[in-house]
Amino acid sequence: MNPETTTAGDEAATVERVAIGSESATAGSSSAGVLKASVKRQNIKSPGFRLTPRDYDIFGFLLDQKFASLEALYFRFFDARRSPSEPLPDNLAVARQRLGILKRAGLVSSERVYSDPKSLFLLTPLGYQLFRMRRSDDAYAAPVTSVDFRNYEHDQALNYCRVAIEKQGKSMRWFSERRLRMEGFQVPGIRFELPESIVPDAIFVSSKGERVAFELEYTHRKKSRYEWKIEQYESVMGGSKPLLHQVLFVGGTERVYRDLKEVLPERSGFWLESYAHFLGRLFPSSLAEKAHRQLAPHRDGGGT
Repeated sequence: MNPETTTAGDEAATVERVAIGSESATAGSSSAGVLKASVKRQNIKSPGFRLTPRDYDIFGFLLDQKFASLEALYFRFFDARRSPSEPLPDNLAVARQRLGILKRAGLVSSERVYSDPKSLFLLTPLGYQLFRMRRSDDAYAAPVTSVDFRNYEHDQALNYCRVAIEKQGKSMRWFSERRLRMEGFQVPGIRFELPESIVPDAIFVSSKGERVAFELEYTHRKKSRYEWKIEQYESVMGGSKPLLHQVLFVGGTERVYRDLKEVLPERSGFWLESYAHFLGRLFPSSLAEKAHRQLAPHRDGGGT
């Protein structure tokens, strides 16, 4: 099955048709106008706009990650290549076309930040309403309304890391920082809880069933800060029933990577990768270095 195409099974599936009148969703509609769009559930076998399971997956990703670039969404949901070494399709046409349809229906919106000319996609109130109807257990909070530029570079890098991990089949379930802050993280039968002083960028359940905290360190910090964070994690990793089994640190720059390598303890519960490693799992080798220059941080100090 080509993940860039709609499957025959989708044709006969029960889908959500969005009936949009003069008041409804365009990129410039108000939230109140968007929510007035009528949503009718019906069986549709004829051609026409319909929401597929992949569309709902996109909505869930945007809810978790707050926003995503065309490239990140392509790699996660439309990439039909057998290997990252294969060239990318021209203009990422299939992903671009589908996101355009969702945008015109008012289910996603787009905006830009002043440091990057490319569009970033966000989930709209109407898109969230439909997502909540279909996947209520994962509709834990309303979507954000804009991109926070203060955290833009970090959040963009986090998107690519998540996509690379999930594409490799290393994550069976992803709990974003946003979800962790809303709901916390507890495991039935385990007394540990995450320390209030620390919330990772994500926790994911690995293909082995292990709970892994994910930390993307994107800007340079004092080594004592890294050591303190490691100690916090160690407090919930001990015993026969740990809350967390492993912690994956990612160094966003060479300097941060070197610092982390010096302070991480020599034990199996902690491991370290570079941001470039994850980009190399997505982009062809001819583009990976260019992508790293464009997507890697432009500074080594400050930030959160």
